[in-house]
This record gives sequence, C-alpha cells and structure tokens, in this order.
Amino acid sequence: MSDLISTADLGTRTGIIKFLESILNHLTHDKRDSPSPEIRISDQVRKESSEAQVLDELFSLEWLVPKYRLTWSGKSLEQLSPGERGSLLLIFYLLIDRRDVPLIIDQPEENLDNQTVYELLVPCVKEARKRRQVVLVTHNPNLAVVCDVDQVIHCAIDKKNRNKVTYVTGALENPTINQYTVDVLEGTRPALDQRESKYQS
Repeated sequence: MSDLISTADLGTRTGIIKFLESILNHLTHDKRDSPSPEIRISDQVRKESSEAQVLDELFSLEWLVPKYRLTWSGKSLEQLSPGERGSLLLIFYLLIDRRDVPLIIDQPEENLDNQTVYELLVPCVKEARKRRQVVLVTHNPNLAVVCDVDQVIHCAIDKKNRNKVTYVTGALENPTINQYTVDVLEGTRPALDQRESKYQS
C-alpha cells in the first residue's frame, strides 16, 4: 500500500482514478503469484465487515483530504527569502485587497533586486492605483519613475538647522522635481550617465 501511495498522483482527477483502479486490481488479484489469480474481496475481509463496506470506503474518497499550500514561482512559503515573502505580502495588499482606501507602503523595494522591482512590483502598483491611492516611500527609481507617479514629494532634513524638515511636491515633469528625482534616486546626472555608458546596447 505504501508503494502504491508513494507512486500515485493524488493531485489530479486522472491520477486518483488510476490509483483507485490499481487498488481495486490489488483487491481482486493475488499479487503474490505471477500470473496473479483472481480472488474475492469478501474472502479477505473480517467477519463483521463486508465487500460493500470496503468498496464504499474506497470509492467515497472521504480518505482524500485536500491540502492547501501557498507557493510562488514553484516554491512554498517556507522556502521563500525575506524579500520574496515581502513581495508576496505586497501583492496581497496591492491586488487581492479590493478596498479603495489609501495604501501607504514604506520602502517596498527592501530586500529586492531592481529586476524584481521592475517586473513584479511596478505592474502591481500600476494595477492597484486604478482603484485606490497608493503612497510609496522609496529610494528606487523603478518605483518612482517607471510607475509614472502622479506626484513626487521630496523630503529633506537640515540637521544643522534644528532638524528642520522641508517638503517640495510636484509632478515628475516639473523641472525642480525632475532634478530632485535624478539627484536622489539616480545619484545625480553624472552617475546616471556613467552607468548608462558602461552598459552595452
């Protein structure tokens, strides 16, 4: 029985039918001999049981209990890295949560590489903002620029002037905001140009 179960595909309808056929074949044929002679199920059960009870138990499928597992990219939740777990949680908030209340996320790119941010988070943010306001606190240009945000809020703190905090807001197309975006998220224009010149087209 252990061998039959270990090789069975109980996750599909076809696999379950094949498993039942195999069990029934073993119940009606003596597999100790070759060729296997036919035997009766009634001859194998205890006196207080019947063949009908055995078949009812087998084909009722009550012994088949579904197990649910949360996976991402073929990996179970336990196998995910902290960044992947965070991404999964963000997907829940951005796509599965159907509420229309504003959503504020602090540094959603934490523990994620830029490719994952671009390929996974950016589409989710774009989809979520169709029905709710999404506020992101980020240092990642993929989220601020590629998401095509409606408004950028640049925050600065002057520690020499009693920790004075200033905010400048505006659209990404605004020259001042655009410059802040390049300086803070890209590391200034020379740094951006230098990185671009290193990559082969």
